[in-house]
Formats: sequence, structure tokens, C-alpha cells
Amino acid sequence: METLSLSPKVTKARLIWVPFALMAIGSWAPVIGMWLNGIEWSGAAGRAVSFWYTVPALVTILLVQGPWLKQPILKPLGIRFSVNRWWGIAWLLPVAILFIGMLVTWAAGFDPVLTVEQLIENKRSAVLPDQVAAFEERLTRSPPPHPLMLIAMGMPAGLTFNLIPGLCEEIAFRGYYFREVPGGFWGRSTKIGFLWWLWLAPSVAIGNLYGAPGIESVLLALPWCIVASWVLVYLRVRSDSVIAVAVARGTMLALTAAARDLTFGAPTWIAPFYGIGGIVGLLVIWVAFWIHDRSRVKGRLTTS
Repeated sequence: METLSLSPKVTKARLIWVPFALMAIGSWAPVIGMWLNGIEWSGAAGRAVSFWYTVPALVTILLVQGPWLKQPILKPLGIRFSVNRWWGIAWLLPVAILFIGMLVTWAAGFDPVLTVEQLIENKRSAVLPDQVAAFEERLTRSPPPHPLMLIAMGMPAGLTFNLIPGLCEEIAFRGYYFREVPGGFWGRSTKIGFLWWLWLAPSVAIGNLYGAPGIESVLLALPWCIVASWVLVYLRVRSDSVIAVAVARGTMLALTAAARDLTFGAPTWIAPFYGIGGIVGLLVIWVAFWIHDRSRVKGRLTTS
């Protein structure tokens, strides 16, 4: 890294902000187009853009790592395939966050959805009047499972379909930026969380994550990104692989629909994964990781 730091073309600031600018151009362009044309995030366009949003992050980092820095791809970005127990922790972590978030919404006065009857009634309430007959026909053909089974049904997607956007995102933030952002654990993970929030902010402003466009959602996303970054950076170090972090992020994406069904009626600013319930869930997980760091391992991260 001494050679890179002496080069007039490669400085630490450029290593951080040039990739970020390229990521932002690719990710923000369709969001700006949606905003200018008044297209809502909740529709088909939003679903398409939400998947695309992570792709420029991966493409940018591959271009930086190869043509610009002329470095190998896998090891420097933390792409390692040696499975350990932290991969299992990563896969189960979103489930713990979801259950803690459900407790938070329950404490706030919003009962969790724990019966099939409740689930059906909630689904029926969202159906347009001219589609009720079709809904009832589908219900007769394929009754919904118990609400908690939605979690088990969604988790495999965290290892498959949703792992793709998770990898695109995490190779950038807990891969490349984990290497390039200076500082100890707290400084590094917090700075990465802030960069992550800046990158997500335009999409959040038009409805991503919270479904409610506006500056309030953008502001709420900031503490979420910071606390989530503490958890994910700790997971990155202990697992020694960005893939394990992508499993956690992908599973969180896969369980987002289940989280909405299980906390139906609770406003998005309090419900998991991205509201106050999700932030509290992440904080509880972080406390468990902090205790692990203080008492179960020799190489401490949080005090180094």
C-alpha cells in the first residue's frame, strides 16, 4: 500500500470518493428518473430499480480493483469461501432481529399477527373491491400457512436469489470500503455506515425501505445504517468473509415481506427491519457481539 499512497494518481481520498461517485451515478440515475416522472417506489418500477440499485456498486468495485488498482479480486475484497460457524450466525441473525422488532411493535401497542385468520383478514383488507372474488378463489385453492412459517419459507432466498443483491452491496461496503476506510473498529464501521447511508438516501427519499417517501425516512435510515454497520463489520471480521455478511443482508431482504405480514398495522417507522424495532433488534445483537468480544475471544475488536 506504500506504493499506492505515493502515486499522484491514487490517494486515500480518491480511493474512497471516486468509487462512491461512480456507484452513485449508476444507482441514483433511475431513482432520479422515477422522481422526475412521479413514479412511486411501491410499484413494479420500484421493484426493478431496487434490484438494479446494487449492481453499479459491484461493477464499480470490480473496475477499481482491476483496471485502476490492478489488484486481485477475491482475497483483497474478503471473498472467501471457507465456511465456519459465523456463516450460520449470519443466516439466523435476521430472524433474531425480526423477533426483537416484533416485541418492540407489540410493546408499542401493535399486536403481532400470529394466526392464519389474522393473516387472511389483513390480506383481504388490502384487496381492491373488484379483485375480492379472485382473492377468495385463490384462497380456496391455496390457503396461507401459519404466519411464522413465512419466516422458514423466506430464509432459503437469503442463500439464493436475495444473496445476489446482498453480495453486490457487501462487496462494496464490507469488502472494498472495509479495506480502504481508515481507523479502528468504531471509526471504520461508523464511517462505512455513513457512506452506506449516503448511497441509499436518494432511494429512501422516494420510498425505499420504509415505503413512505420524505426526509423523515432518510433521517431514520441514518441510525439504522450506523448500527447495522457495527453488526455487519463485526460479522465480517469474525467470519473472515464478506460472503457471510452478504448472507445476513440477503436474508434480511428475503424476510422483509414476512416482517410486514407479522407486524401488519404497525407504521414502517417503528416496524422491523428498518424502523425503530429493527434498530432495537440490531442494538440487542450488537450487545451480544460486544459481550462475545469482551469475554469469548483473545483478539478484541471493540477496544483495539
